[in-house]
Amino acid sequence: MHSLLCVSITMLLAVSPEVEVTSLSGASVTGNLLALNKTAVNLKQGKSEKGYPLSETLNVRFPKNRFQRSLQAPLTIRLTDGSKFPVQSLQSNERQIKVSNDQSGTLILPANQVSSIRFGTLNSNISAAWEKLLSNKGNKDLLVVQKENVLDFIDGVVGSITDEKIQFFTGDDEVAVNRKRVFGIIYFRQPASNAAPFCSIRLTSGGLINASAITYSGTEFTATLQSGAQAQFTPQSIASLDFSQGKVRYLSDLEPRNIEYTPFFDTVWKYRKDKHRDGGPLRLDGKEYARGLYIHSKTLLQYRIKEEYRNFRAIMGIDDSVPGIGFVYVEIKGNGRTLYSGNVRSADPPIELNLDVRGVRDLEILVDFGDNLEICDHLDLCEARLLK
Repeated sequence: MHSLLCVSITMLLAVSPEVEVTSLSGASVTGNLLALNKTAVNLKQGKSEKGYPLSETLNVRFPKNRFQRSLQAPLTIRLTDGSKFPVQSLQSNERQIKVSNDQSGTLILPANQVSSIRFGTLNSNISAAWEKLLSNKGNKDLLVVQKENVLDFIDGVVGSITDEKIQFFTGDDEVAVNRKRVFGIIYFRQPASNAAPFCSIRLTSGGLINASAITYSGTEFTATLQSGAQAQFTPQSIASLDFSQGKVRYLSDLEPRNIEYTPFFDTVWKYRKDKHRDGGPLRLDGKEYARGLYIHSKTLLQYRIKEEYRNFRAIMGIDDSVPGIGFVYVEIKGNGRTLYSGNVRSADPPIELNLDVRGVRDLEILVDFGDNLEICDHLDLCEARLLK
């Protein structure tokens, strides 16, 4: 009986994860993931097996893996290459930083590849202040503390970090600071190279890891971070694998050159990147999306795209989180010429956009009021992207 139980558990754990592979053309196929290497992703589809070249692949999604919100507030570490992910423990010295979490195990990172560590919990009162400090252009490390809803800092040099203390040098003084009193650390770092990652790994924890290589052998993923460190991930810990770098630009990676909000009443609903208004994932027709824009009426977004792209693609609809009375009018223009216009209602199935933007320098997206004032006008542009 015991041996049969072990065999059953082994077989259960060995089941290949279900994935959805989307190509640059927008076509999607589903199947069970068998293998992934530097050139192809191999799927089992029914009784057959088929490989799809990564050169033509936009992303690989794991539709059964839901984003998980931690009840605790784990540490968050950010790397110079743009990676950002939660960890459960962290210690460091001058040369390296050791972190561990449930999804990637233990990582040894070169200290000069870590740009910030956040120990405290973000809220709406201090998130903007933290982001402003992250863009600091000074030439010293910052030790950030929280005083109620205000962030303050001391500049100097951060030394070693243990579970209890942070070594900090300011002027000629060396201080051992109680780690529990520190909101975060922002290191002075030289700008990282602009080398595009081979793959951006989005974790179900909300983390993002930029990798120079990734493989799957049938049981777990092995990723090489751009710092050179290696990490292993279970299939259950991954929300999606993004292979779009150099082929595609997501609108959520771009900053509009102009934003105009025109509220119907007095409340301004600001657009959001890669998440809904409440911080959860974008969701249309029961499907979650890791990338895209949330836009409320009435909002105008204007982008400068420099005539570099062939197509604009997106999946558009009213987010599933609101009652079925959402109603907006959407107009998309390129160089002042209308590329798309139409009403979008909650009752409508998601609309797939595929617009020709060859020669377009200025892209404009208008989400206007529909027939229900501004009530439930929560439009999602999921997977909104520009293809070269």
